[in-house]
Amino acid sequence: MKLLKEMNKKESGQALILVLILLLVGGLIIAPLLAFMSTGLIVGRVYEQKMDEVYAADAGVEDAIYNIITPAAPYYEDLQDLNVNEESNPYDLTVNDLSVSYTVTKLALISGLIDDSEYKLDQPHADWVDFTIPEDEIDRNYDEGWVEYYCEITFYYDGTGNRTLQTVGAFFSPIAGDQSLVDGPYGYEGTETGVMDFAQLESGSPETKFSSGGFAFIWRWESNQGPLFDQNNRDGAFSFKFKVYDPDWEYTLYFVWATFKEQDISYVTNAPDLYRWLIEATAGDTEVRSLVLDELGTLDILTWEINPQ
Repeated sequence: MKLLKEMNKKESGQALILVLILLLVGGLIIAPLLAFMSTGLIVGRVYEQKMDEVYAADAGVEDAIYNIITPAAPYYEDLQDLNVNEESNPYDLTVNDLSVSYTVTKLALISGLIDDSEYKLDQPHADWVDFTIPEDEIDRNYDEGWVEYYCEITFYYDGTGNRTLQTVGAFFSPIAGDQSLVDGPYGYEGTETGVMDFAQLESGSPETKFSSGGFAFIWRWESNQGPLFDQNNRDGAFSFKFKVYDPDWEYTLYFVWATFKEQDISYVTNAPDLYRWLIEATAGDTEVRSLVLDELGTLDILTWEINPQ
């Protein structure tokens, strides 16, 4: 008993040392912990603010789309009356107490693919051309990773005088990711009847060109050397193939255009009045930019970017 008391006396004060050590460790930890928590709260508030700005700017894009396609919308006529490549005045709205401003730029779908001298929108004679992609000719190979399309273009000339074909373009949307994924056109050939002739194609034709909305195959004939349509030769047709090295790729839109020498750059297409609309909406420090495609009254979103560089 006496020995136990002596041992207890020797341990007196050790709890105080342990408490002091714990206080020291706590003091070293609590300051950075509080700073970390404070930073986390600040970051959380910034993140919430940025998300609110993204949602608000996206609402600006949606408002722009509504005004582009809705005849009764307040800015519909203003936007439809824009010239190609013209940017609208800023439009403002408030979303969840955030001020949003957006502009809209009207872009012609294929004007960036061919020279201005070859291109006119809203020209007549859409019934002169037929563009078909036979579904039973499409081949998808998932093992090798590609999809192949077979296409036919047919011209029906029903006018007077002569018409010399200068340019034919076939457009497909959406763009197939990287440009290297598109292979074609190949295997193009005229039908046994009609006036299609590829002997006088310009050097480098057919050409494959890309835009933000899709890609196009373009045939150009040497000056005055293209197929000639007249009273005795009214029809002409040709076919071609192309591959996309993405077996899941599918077109959402395709059309063909053509120019004829005698018609002062006449435009022929099976899908007229096609535009792209560039919408840029800003809320706070956040900008959302979207490129949408107008396909005869319906809009498809091609791109959607936050704070684009």
